[in-house]
Amino acid sequence: MIPSTVERYLAGSTGDIARSDPKTAMRALQDLGVASDTDFGQFYLKYQGSFISPRPVAELLDIEGPSIPAIPDQTEYVRDRYGIPEQYLALTSDEGEGMYLYGKDDGAVYDLDISVLNDFIKGKIPARWATFNDFLIWYFELSV
Repeated sequence: MIPSTVERYLAGSTGDIARSDPKTAMRALQDLGVASDTDFGQFYLKYQGSFISPRPVAELLDIEGPSIPAIPDQTEYVRDRYGIPEQYLALTSDEGEGMYLYGKDDGAVYDLDISVLNDFIKGKIPARWATFNDFLIWYFELSV
């Protein structure tokens, strides 16, 4: 279930953020290996991005659509460039020498600083947010 604070924040957003084609989003989720009933799946079945946080952080990418990069493109790029393991999806670009990654196996979100890439790949860097919803609450938090 999408947190009410996130729903309220996005309700005040300008632009068309309601997902216009859930079937395409469902296919994208399947291609990414993410179940539709996860926090991640529910969010992207309902909303289309990209999304800008009120915080000074990277743009949250969409899972499909005309925006480049989208999560699949960026994920492929960071796997090739940095050797990011298959269980992680890139939620943002790597501009600024870091990125947010979604863990498909644990549903957590990781705040990766490229300077600790080797430790991350070895599994030594813990998730910053235990769930995707925890990340969304932080990402869309107005009081920063």
